[in-house]
Amino acid sequence: MKRYSSDTHLHHNRPEHHGRRKRTVSTTEHILEEVERFGRRTISTSDLRKRLMSSGPSETSHLLSEDEYTEILEGEEEEEELLGHTISNTETIIHLLKGNIGIGVLTMPIAMSNAGLLGGVLGMVLVALITIHCMHTLVISSHKMVDKKDGVRFLDYADTAEAAFNDAGGWWAKSAKFFGRLINLFLCMSQIGSNAVYILFVAQNILPIVETYLSPGWNYRIYIAILLIPVILTCCVRNLKYLSPLSVVANILEFVGLGIIFYFIFATPLPSSDTRPWFSSAANFPIFFGTAIFAFEGISVVLPIENQMTTKKAMLGFNGVLNTSMVIIACLYISMGFFGYLKYGDDVESSITLNLPADSPLAQSALVMFSLAIFFSYALQFYVVMDIIGPNLIKPYVPERLYMPAEYTTRILLNVFTLGLAATVPWLDLLVSLLGAVKMSTLSLMAPALIETSANWSTDTRTKCIFRSLKNSFIFLVGLLGCIIGTYISLLEIVKKFQEPE
Repeated sequence: MKRYSSDTHLHHNRPEHHGRRKRTVSTTEHILEEVERFGRRTISTSDLRKRLMSSGPSETSHLLSEDEYTEILEGEEEEEELLGHTISNTETIIHLLKGNIGIGVLTMPIAMSNAGLLGGVLGMVLVALITIHCMHTLVISSHKMVDKKDGVRFLDYADTAEAAFNDAGGWWAKSAKFFGRLINLFLCMSQIGSNAVYILFVAQNILPIVETYLSPGWNYRIYIAILLIPVILTCCVRNLKYLSPLSVVANILEFVGLGIIFYFIFATPLPSSDTRPWFSSAANFPIFFGTAIFAFEGISVVLPIENQMTTKKAMLGFNGVLNTSMVIIACLYISMGFFGYLKYGDDVESSITLNLPADSPLAQSALVMFSLAIFFSYALQFYVVMDIIGPNLIKPYVPERLYMPAEYTTRILLNVFTLGLAATVPWLDLLVSLLGAVKMSTLSLMAPALIETSANWSTDTRTKCIFRSLKNSFIFLVGLLGCIIGTYISLLEIVKKFQEPE
Protein backbone atom coordinates (compact mmCIF):
# COMPACT_ATOMS: atom_id res chain seq x y z
CA MET A 1 0.00 0.00 0.00
CA LYS A 2 1.24 3.50 -0.77
CA ARG A 3 2.59 5.38 2.27
CA TYR A 4 2.73 9.08 2.96
CA SER A 5 5.20 10.77 5.26
CA SER A 6 3.61 12.72 8.08
CA ASP A 7 5.54 15.88 7.26
CA THR A 8 3.86 16.11 3.85
CA HIS A 9 2.07 19.45 3.64
CA LEU A 10 -1.55 18.42 3.75
CA HIS A 11 -2.83 21.58 2.12
CA HIS A 12 -1.27 20.77 -1.25
CA ASN A 13 -1.98 18.24 -3.97
CA ARG A 14 -5.47 17.43 -2.84
CA PRO A 15 -7.42 14.97 -4.95
CA GLU A 16 -9.93 16.62 -7.20
CA HIS A 17 -12.90 14.99 -5.49
CA HIS A 18 -12.05 16.82 -2.27
CA GLY A 19 -12.74 20.20 -3.86
CA ARG A 20 -15.55 22.38 -2.69
CA ARG A 21 -18.78 22.02 -4.62
CA LYS A 22 -21.20 24.88 -4.74
CA ARG A 23 -24.85 24.09 -4.55
CA THR A 24 -28.11 25.84 -3.99
CA VAL A 25 -29.69 25.10 -0.63
CA SER A 26 -33.22 25.62 0.54
CA THR A 27 -34.06 27.47 3.76
CA THR A 28 -34.74 24.17 5.53
CA GLU A 29 -31.40 22.71 4.42
CA HIS A 30 -29.63 25.88 5.54
CA ILE A 31 -31.20 25.65 9.01
CA LEU A 32 -30.26 21.98 9.37
CA GLU A 33 -26.70 22.67 8.24
CA GLU A 34 -26.38 25.43 10.82
CA VAL A 35 -27.67 23.11 13.53
CA GLU A 36 -25.18 20.45 12.48
CA ARG A 37 -22.37 22.99 12.68
CA PHE A 38 -23.53 23.89 16.18
CA GLY A 39 -23.32 20.22 17.10
CA ARG A 40 -19.79 20.03 15.71
CA ARG A 41 -18.86 23.20 17.59
CA THR A 42 -19.88 21.69 20.88
CA ILE A 43 -18.23 18.30 20.24
CA SER A 44 -14.47 18.65 20.04
CA THR A 45 -12.89 15.59 21.62
CA SER A 46 -12.44 13.35 18.59
CA ASP A 47 -9.15 11.67 17.74
CA LEU A 48 -9.08 13.17 14.24
CA ARG A 49 -9.45 16.73 15.56
CA LYS A 50 -6.49 16.23 17.88
CA ARG A 51 -4.38 14.94 15.01
CA LEU A 52 -5.33 17.94 12.88
CA MET A 53 -4.56 20.35 15.72
CA SER A 54 -1.18 18.81 16.55
CA SER A 55 1.46 21.53 16.77
CA GLY A 56 4.68 19.84 15.84
CA PRO A 57 6.11 17.12 13.62
CA SER A 58 7.16 15.11 16.64
CA GLU A 59 3.53 14.55 17.51
CA THR A 60 2.69 13.10 14.09
CA SER A 61 5.89 11.32 13.24
CA HIS A 62 4.19 8.07 12.29
CA LEU A 63 3.56 7.13 8.65
CA LEU A 64 0.06 7.42 7.30
CA SER A 65 -1.70 4.96 5.05
CA GLU A 66 -3.59 6.20 2.01
CA ASP A 67 -6.91 5.82 3.85
CA GLU A 68 -5.59 7.76 6.86
CA TYR A 69 -4.21 10.45 4.57
CA THR A 70 -7.58 10.77 2.82
CA GLU A 71 -9.32 10.92 6.20
CA ILE A 72 -7.10 13.80 7.29
CA LEU A 73 -7.72 15.66 4.04
CA GLU A 74 -11.47 15.31 4.47
CA GLY A 75 -11.29 16.18 8.15
CA GLU A 76 -9.16 19.23 7.46
CA GLU A 77 -11.59 20.43 4.82
CA GLU A 78 -14.47 19.89 7.25
CA GLU A 79 -12.60 21.90 9.85
CA GLU A 80 -11.86 24.70 7.38
CA GLU A 81 -15.53 24.75 6.41
CA LEU A 82 -16.52 24.94 10.06
CA LEU A 83 -14.03 27.71 10.76
CA GLY A 84 -15.26 29.54 7.67
CA HIS A 85 -18.79 29.74 9.09
CA THR A 86 -18.21 32.15 11.94
CA ILE A 87 -21.08 33.29 14.10
CA SER A 88 -22.20 36.71 15.28
CA ASN A 89 -22.55 37.76 18.90
CA THR A 90 -26.31 37.20 18.76
CA GLU A 91 -25.86 33.71 17.34
CA THR A 92 -23.30 32.97 20.05
CA ILE A 93 -25.80 33.96 22.74
CA ILE A 94 -28.39 31.63 21.16
CA HIS A 95 -25.89 28.76 21.05
CA LEU A 96 -24.88 29.34 24.68
CA LEU A 97 -28.54 29.36 25.71
CA LYS A 98 -29.13 26.08 23.86
CA GLY A 99 -26.01 24.57 25.40
CA ASN A 100 -27.01 25.44 28.97
CA ILE A 101 -30.80 25.30 29.22
CA GLY A 102 -31.93 21.72 29.71
CA ILE A 103 -33.79 19.60 32.18
CA GLY A 104 -32.17 21.50 35.07
CA VAL A 105 -34.56 24.43 34.68
CA LEU A 106 -37.52 22.13 35.44
CA THR A 107 -35.95 21.04 38.75
CA MET A 108 -35.43 24.58 40.01
CA PRO A 109 -38.66 24.73 42.10
CA ILE A 110 -37.76 21.54 44.01
CA ALA A 111 -34.23 22.93 44.42
CA MET A 112 -35.69 26.13 45.87
CA SER A 113 -37.73 24.08 48.35
CA ASN A 114 -34.44 22.79 49.81
CA ALA A 115 -33.12 26.31 50.42
CA GLY A 116 -36.19 28.52 50.94
CA LEU A 117 -37.35 31.45 48.83
CA LEU A 118 -34.63 33.90 49.83
CA GLY A 119 -32.01 31.25 50.52
CA GLY A 120 -32.64 29.74 47.09
CA VAL A 121 -32.31 33.07 45.29
CA LEU A 122 -29.09 33.95 47.13
CA GLY A 123 -27.77 30.44 46.59
CA MET A 124 -28.52 30.55 42.86
CA VAL A 125 -26.81 33.94 42.56
CA LEU A 126 -23.73 32.54 44.36
CA VAL A 127 -23.62 29.41 42.17
CA ALA A 128 -24.10 31.52 39.03
CA LEU A 129 -21.31 33.97 39.98
CA ILE A 130 -18.80 31.21 40.71
CA THR A 131 -19.62 29.13 37.62
CA ILE A 132 -19.56 32.18 35.32
CA HIS A 133 -16.21 33.21 36.77
CA CYS A 134 -14.87 29.71 36.14
CA MET A 135 -16.11 29.86 32.55
CA HIS A 136 -14.18 33.12 32.14
CA THR A 137 -10.98 31.66 33.58
CA LEU A 138 -11.27 28.60 31.35
CA VAL A 139 -11.61 30.74 28.19
CA ILE A 140 -8.70 32.99 29.20
CA SER A 141 -6.50 29.99 30.05
CA SER A 142 -7.33 28.40 26.70
CA HIS A 143 -6.38 31.62 24.86
CA LYS A 144 -3.08 31.72 26.70
CA MET A 145 -2.24 28.12 25.83
CA VAL A 146 -3.24 28.56 22.17
CA ASP A 147 -0.92 31.58 21.90
CA LYS A 148 1.96 29.44 23.13
CA LYS A 149 1.40 26.58 20.66
CA ASP A 150 2.37 27.39 17.06
CA GLY A 151 -0.12 26.22 14.47
CA VAL A 152 -2.86 25.47 17.00
CA ARG A 153 -6.07 27.40 16.49
CA PHE A 154 -8.22 25.87 19.18
CA LEU A 155 -7.99 23.75 22.32
CA ASP A 156 -10.97 22.06 23.92
CA TYR A 157 -11.51 21.55 27.65
CA ALA A 158 -9.27 18.49 28.10
CA ASP A 159 -6.59 19.84 25.73
CA THR A 160 -6.49 23.15 27.64
CA ALA A 161 -6.05 21.30 30.92
CA GLU A 162 -3.22 19.17 29.57
CA ALA A 163 -1.49 22.14 27.90
CA ALA A 164 -1.74 24.29 31.05
CA PHE A 165 -0.29 21.56 33.25
CA ASN A 166 2.57 20.98 30.81
CA ASP A 167 3.28 24.70 30.64
CA ALA A 168 3.52 24.96 34.43
CA GLY A 169 6.29 22.35 34.53
CA GLY A 170 7.41 20.41 37.58
CA TRP A 171 4.86 18.14 39.21
CA TRP A 172 2.12 19.83 37.18
CA ALA A 173 3.64 18.49 33.95
CA LYS A 174 4.00 15.00 35.39
CA SER A 175 0.22 14.77 35.88
CA ALA A 176 -0.76 16.64 32.67
CA LYS A 177 -1.73 13.64 30.55
CA PHE A 178 -3.56 12.02 33.47
CA PHE A 179 -5.52 15.19 34.18
CA GLY A 180 -6.50 15.60 30.52
CA ARG A 181 -7.78 12.03 30.45
CA LEU A 182 -9.58 12.61 33.76
CA ILE A 183 -11.42 15.60 32.26
CA ASN A 184 -12.56 13.46 29.31
CA LEU A 185 -13.63 10.72 31.74
CA PHE A 186 -15.77 13.16 33.71
CA LEU A 187 -17.21 14.60 30.49
CA CYS A 188 -18.17 11.09 29.43
CA MET A 189 -19.64 10.27 32.86
CA SER A 190 -21.45 13.59 32.78
CA GLN A 191 -23.23 12.73 29.53
CA ILE A 192 -24.13 9.20 30.66
CA GLY A 193 -25.49 10.53 33.97
CA SER A 194 -27.44 13.27 32.23
CA ASN A 195 -28.93 10.70 29.85
CA ALA A 196 -30.09 8.60 32.81
CA VAL A 197 -31.85 11.69 34.15
CA TYR A 198 -33.35 12.32 30.70
CA ILE A 199 -34.82 8.83 30.44
CA LEU A 200 -36.20 8.96 33.98
CA PHE A 201 -37.78 12.31 33.15
CA VAL A 202 -39.37 11.01 29.94
CA ALA A 203 -40.76 7.88 31.64
CA GLN A 204 -42.24 9.84 34.55
CA ASN A 205 -43.79 12.46 32.28
CA ILE A 206 -45.46 10.12 29.81
CA LEU A 207 -46.80 7.96 32.66
CA PRO A 208 -49.59 10.36 33.78
CA ILE A 209 -50.73 10.89 30.19
CA VAL A 210 -51.00 7.17 29.46
CA GLU A 211 -52.66 6.55 32.82
CA THR A 212 -55.23 9.28 32.13
CA TYR A 213 -56.43 7.72 28.87
CA LEU A 214 -55.58 4.01 29.14
CA SER A 215 -55.05 3.33 32.87
CA PRO A 216 -52.81 0.27 32.46
CA GLY A 217 -51.46 0.71 35.99
CA TRP A 218 -47.86 0.29 34.87
CA ASN A 219 -44.81 1.15 36.96
CA TYR A 220 -42.51 3.81 35.51
CA ARG A 221 -39.91 1.08 34.91
CA ILE A 222 -42.21 -0.46 32.29
CA TYR A 223 -42.07 2.80 30.36
CA ILE A 224 -38.26 2.81 30.61
CA ALA A 225 -38.19 -0.74 29.22
CA ILE A 226 -40.45 0.33 26.33
CA LEU A 227 -38.08 3.22 25.59
CA LEU A 228 -35.06 0.91 25.29
CA ILE A 229 -35.60 -0.08 21.64
CA PRO A 230 -36.20 3.44 20.23
CA VAL A 231 -33.28 4.73 22.33
CA ILE A 232 -30.91 2.11 20.93
CA LEU A 233 -32.10 2.74 17.35
CA THR A 234 -31.55 6.52 17.56
CA CYS A 235 -28.20 6.08 19.31
CA CYS A 236 -26.95 3.77 16.56
CA VAL A 237 -27.00 6.72 14.16
CA ARG A 238 -23.30 7.50 13.71
CA ASN A 239 -23.56 10.69 11.65
CA LEU A 240 -24.37 13.90 13.50
CA LYS A 241 -25.93 15.28 10.31
CA TYR A 242 -28.88 12.94 10.64
CA LEU A 243 -29.42 13.88 14.29
CA SER A 244 -29.49 17.63 13.55
CA PRO A 245 -33.24 17.77 12.71
CA LEU A 246 -33.93 16.29 16.15
CA SER A 247 -32.09 19.22 17.70
CA VAL A 248 -34.28 21.71 15.81
CA VAL A 249 -37.46 19.99 16.99
CA ALA A 250 -36.18 19.63 20.56
CA ASN A 251 -35.33 23.33 20.86
CA ILE A 252 -38.74 24.44 19.58
CA LEU A 253 -40.65 22.03 21.82
CA GLU A 254 -38.59 22.97 24.88
CA PHE A 255 -39.13 26.72 24.60
CA VAL A 256 -42.85 26.34 23.86
CA GLY A 257 -43.13 24.02 26.85
CA LEU A 258 -41.45 26.56 29.11
CA GLY A 259 -43.99 29.15 27.99
CA ILE A 260 -46.85 26.81 28.92
CA ILE A 261 -45.37 26.19 32.38
CA PHE A 262 -45.11 29.91 33.09
CA TYR A 263 -48.69 30.31 31.87
CA PHE A 264 -49.93 27.82 34.48
CA ILE A 265 -47.80 29.43 37.20
CA PHE A 266 -49.34 32.85 36.63
CA ALA A 267 -52.82 31.75 35.45
CA THR A 268 -54.18 32.16 38.98
CA PRO A 269 -53.05 34.55 41.73
CA LEU A 270 -49.87 33.48 43.48
CA PRO A 271 -49.85 32.85 47.26
CA SER A 272 -48.18 35.39 49.52
CA SER A 273 -44.45 34.94 50.00
CA ASP A 274 -45.14 34.76 53.74
CA THR A 275 -46.67 31.31 53.19
CA ARG A 276 -43.28 29.89 52.18
CA PRO A 277 -40.14 29.70 54.33
CA TRP A 278 -37.47 32.22 53.39
CA PHE A 279 -34.74 29.84 54.49
CA SER A 280 -34.82 26.06 54.72
CA SER A 281 -32.87 23.69 56.95
CA ALA A 282 -29.09 23.84 56.50
CA ALA A 283 -29.11 20.03 56.19
CA ASN A 284 -30.99 20.35 52.88
CA PHE A 285 -28.66 22.93 51.35
CA PRO A 286 -26.21 20.36 49.85
CA ILE A 287 -29.15 18.91 47.88
CA PHE A 288 -29.98 22.42 46.68
CA PHE A 289 -26.33 22.98 45.71
CA GLY A 290 -26.16 19.75 43.69
CA THR A 291 -29.40 20.51 41.86
CA ALA A 292 -28.42 24.13 41.19
CA ILE A 293 -24.96 23.39 39.85
CA PHE A 294 -26.35 20.55 37.70
CA ALA A 295 -28.42 23.18 35.88
CA PHE A 296 -25.27 25.14 34.94
CA GLU A 297 -23.99 22.28 32.81
CA GLY A 298 -22.73 24.18 29.79
CA ILE A 299 -19.08 24.78 30.70
CA SER A 300 -17.92 22.12 28.21
CA VAL A 301 -19.52 23.96 25.26
CA VAL A 302 -18.08 27.42 26.01
CA LEU A 303 -14.71 26.88 24.31
CA PRO A 304 -16.00 25.21 21.10
CA ILE A 305 -18.63 27.93 20.63
CA GLU A 306 -16.20 30.77 21.39
CA ASN A 307 -13.83 29.39 18.76
CA GLN A 308 -16.43 30.06 16.05
CA MET A 309 -17.14 33.69 16.97
CA THR A 310 -16.47 36.37 14.37
CA THR A 311 -15.35 38.72 17.14
CA LYS A 312 -13.76 36.55 19.82
CA LYS A 313 -12.87 39.48 22.07
CA ALA A 314 -16.63 40.10 22.55
CA MET A 315 -16.91 36.84 24.49
CA LEU A 316 -15.44 38.23 27.69
CA GLY A 317 -15.81 41.56 29.49
CA PHE A 318 -18.43 42.91 31.88
CA ASN A 319 -21.11 43.22 29.17
CA GLY A 320 -19.64 40.50 26.95
CA VAL A 321 -21.48 37.66 25.27
CA LEU A 322 -20.71 35.14 28.00
CA ASN A 323 -21.97 37.34 30.83
CA THR A 324 -25.05 38.35 28.85
CA SER A 325 -25.95 34.73 28.08
CA MET A 326 -25.35 33.44 31.60
CA VAL A 327 -27.27 36.30 33.23
CA ILE A 328 -30.27 35.45 31.02
CA ILE A 329 -29.94 31.80 32.00
CA ALA A 330 -29.55 32.62 35.71
CA CYS A 331 -32.62 34.89 35.61
CA LEU A 332 -34.64 32.11 33.94
CA TYR A 333 -33.54 29.59 36.56
CA ILE A 334 -34.23 31.93 39.47
CA SER A 335 -37.64 32.91 38.07
CA MET A 336 -38.66 29.29 37.49
CA GLY A 337 -37.44 28.27 40.93
CA PHE A 338 -38.87 31.21 42.87
CA PHE A 339 -42.30 31.40 41.27
CA GLY A 340 -42.63 27.63 40.86
CA TYR A 341 -41.96 27.04 44.56
CA LEU A 342 -44.14 30.01 45.53
CA LYS A 343 -46.97 28.54 43.46
CA TYR A 344 -46.85 24.92 44.62
CA GLY A 345 -45.01 25.09 47.96
CA ASP A 346 -44.36 21.77 49.66
CA ASP A 347 -46.40 20.00 46.97
CA VAL A 348 -43.83 20.82 44.30
CA GLU A 349 -42.72 17.73 42.39
CA SER A 350 -39.21 16.70 41.32
CA SER A 351 -40.03 18.21 37.91
CA ILE A 352 -42.49 21.08 37.82
CA THR A 353 -44.13 19.53 34.75
CA LEU A 354 -45.69 16.96 37.11
CA ASN A 355 -47.45 19.77 39.00
CA LEU A 356 -49.45 20.80 35.94
CA PRO A 357 -53.14 19.79 36.01
CA ALA A 358 -53.36 16.22 34.73
CA ASP A 359 -56.77 16.73 33.07
CA SER A 360 -55.78 19.81 31.08
CA PRO A 361 -55.08 19.21 27.37
CA LEU A 362 -52.67 22.17 27.37
CA ALA A 363 -50.75 20.74 30.32
CA GLN A 364 -50.68 17.32 28.68
CA SER A 365 -49.30 18.89 25.53
CA ALA A 366 -46.49 20.41 27.60
CA LEU A 367 -45.66 16.99 29.03
CA VAL A 368 -45.56 15.53 25.53
CA MET A 369 -43.41 18.41 24.26
CA PHE A 370 -40.85 18.08 27.02
CA SER A 371 -40.82 14.28 26.78
CA LEU A 372 -40.09 14.45 23.04
CA ALA A 373 -37.56 17.27 23.44
CA ILE A 374 -35.62 15.42 26.14
CA PHE A 375 -35.81 12.13 24.23
CA PHE A 376 -34.36 13.79 21.13
CA SER A 377 -31.65 15.44 23.24
CA TYR A 378 -30.64 12.00 24.56
CA ALA A 379 -29.24 10.92 21.19
CA LEU A 380 -27.28 14.16 20.82
CA GLN A 381 -25.77 13.74 24.29
CA PHE A 382 -24.91 10.13 23.51
CA TYR A 383 -23.02 11.28 20.40
CA VAL A 384 -20.58 13.06 22.73
CA VAL A 385 -20.08 9.85 24.75
CA MET A 386 -19.16 7.83 21.67
CA ASP A 387 -16.99 10.65 20.35
CA ILE A 388 -14.86 10.16 23.46
CA ILE A 389 -15.05 6.38 23.83
CA GLY A 390 -14.65 5.46 20.15
CA PRO A 391 -11.21 6.98 19.42
CA ASN A 392 -9.81 6.61 22.95
CA LEU A 393 -11.06 3.27 24.26
CA ILE A 394 -12.20 1.16 21.28
CA LYS A 395 -9.99 2.11 18.33
CA PRO A 396 -6.57 1.55 20.03
CA TYR A 397 -7.46 -1.94 21.23
CA VAL A 398 -9.69 -3.42 18.51
CA PRO A 399 -8.60 -4.61 15.04
CA GLU A 400 -9.95 -2.45 12.22
CA ARG A 401 -12.17 -5.22 10.83
CA LEU A 402 -13.84 -5.61 14.25
CA TYR A 403 -14.17 -1.89 15.02
CA MET A 404 -17.75 -1.45 13.76
CA PRO A 405 -19.17 -4.52 15.58
CA ALA A 406 -17.31 -3.45 18.73
CA GLU A 407 -18.63 0.10 18.48
CA TYR A 408 -22.27 -0.97 17.98
CA THR A 409 -21.97 -3.45 20.85
CA THR A 410 -20.64 -0.65 23.04
CA ARG A 411 -23.52 1.61 22.02
CA ILE A 412 -26.09 -1.05 22.95
CA LEU A 413 -24.45 -1.94 26.28
CA LEU A 414 -24.04 1.70 27.29
CA ASN A 415 -27.70 2.39 26.60
CA VAL A 416 -28.78 -0.67 28.58
CA PHE A 417 -26.58 0.53 31.47
CA THR A 418 -27.95 4.08 31.26
CA LEU A 419 -31.59 2.97 31.25
CA GLY A 420 -30.81 0.53 34.05
CA LEU A 421 -29.42 3.42 36.10
CA ALA A 422 -32.60 5.41 35.43
CA ALA A 423 -34.73 2.44 36.51
CA THR A 424 -32.74 2.00 39.73
CA VAL A 425 -33.24 5.48 41.22
CA PRO A 426 -36.79 6.76 40.63
CA TRP A 427 -36.35 10.09 42.45
CA LEU A 428 -35.46 12.63 39.80
CA ASP A 429 -34.56 15.43 42.22
CA LEU A 430 -32.17 13.24 44.23
CA LEU A 431 -30.58 11.77 41.10
CA VAL A 432 -30.04 15.28 39.69
CA SER A 433 -28.56 16.43 43.02
CA LEU A 434 -26.22 13.43 43.16
CA LEU A 435 -24.99 13.91 39.59
CA GLY A 436 -24.60 17.65 40.09
CA ALA A 437 -22.53 17.12 43.24
CA VAL A 438 -20.27 14.53 41.60
CA LYS A 439 -19.75 15.72 38.04
CA MET A 440 -20.51 19.43 37.89
CA SER A 441 -18.61 20.29 41.09
CA THR A 442 -15.61 18.75 39.35
CA LEU A 443 -16.08 20.14 35.84
CA SER A 444 -17.52 23.56 36.72
CA LEU A 445 -15.47 24.47 39.81
CA MET A 446 -12.50 22.28 40.75
CA ALA A 447 -11.01 21.67 37.29
CA PRO A 448 -11.17 25.33 36.11
CA ALA A 449 -9.50 26.43 39.37
CA LEU A 450 -6.59 24.05 38.77
CA ILE A 451 -6.35 24.96 35.08
CA GLU A 452 -6.16 28.73 35.72
CA THR A 453 -3.57 28.27 38.45
CA SER A 454 -1.35 26.07 36.27
CA ALA A 455 -1.78 28.28 33.18
CA ASN A 456 -0.33 31.26 35.09
CA TRP A 457 2.08 29.35 37.33
CA SER A 458 5.24 30.23 35.41
CA THR A 459 4.31 33.83 34.48
CA ASP A 460 2.66 35.34 37.57
CA THR A 461 4.60 37.58 39.90
CA ARG A 462 4.89 36.36 43.48
CA THR A 463 2.04 38.61 44.67
CA LYS A 464 -0.23 37.62 41.79
CA CYS A 465 0.59 33.95 42.27
CA ILE A 466 -0.33 34.11 45.97
CA PHE A 467 -3.59 35.95 45.27
CA ARG A 468 -4.58 33.64 42.41
CA SER A 469 -3.70 30.55 44.43
CA LEU A 470 -5.78 31.71 47.40
CA LYS A 471 -8.74 32.57 45.16
CA ASN A 472 -8.62 29.30 43.29
CA SER A 473 -8.05 27.35 46.50
CA PHE A 474 -11.33 28.82 47.77
CA ILE A 475 -13.16 27.84 44.56
CA PHE A 476 -11.60 24.37 44.64
CA LEU A 477 -12.60 23.96 48.30
CA VAL A 478 -16.20 25.01 47.54
CA GLY A 479 -16.30 22.44 44.74
CA LEU A 480 -14.68 19.74 46.86
CA LEU A 481 -17.00 20.30 49.83
CA GLY A 482 -19.99 20.47 47.51
CA CYS A 483 -18.89 17.22 45.90
CA ILE A 484 -18.26 15.33 49.16
CA ILE A 485 -21.14 16.66 51.26
CA GLY A 486 -23.59 16.82 48.34
CA THR A 487 -22.80 13.25 47.33
CA TYR A 488 -23.10 12.01 50.91
CA ILE A 489 -26.41 13.76 51.61
CA SER A 490 -27.90 12.75 48.26
CA LEU A 491 -26.90 9.11 48.73
CA LEU A 492 -28.23 9.21 52.29
CA GLU A 493 -31.60 10.52 51.09
CA ILE A 494 -31.72 7.90 48.32
CA VAL A 495 -31.04 5.12 50.84
CA LYS A 496 -33.78 6.52 53.12
CA LYS A 497 -36.21 6.50 50.21
CA PHE A 498 -35.41 2.87 49.46
CA GLN A 499 -35.98 1.97 53.12
CA GLU A 500 -39.39 3.61 53.22
CA PRO A 501 -42.35 1.20 52.85
CA GLU A 502 -43.98 1.13 49.42
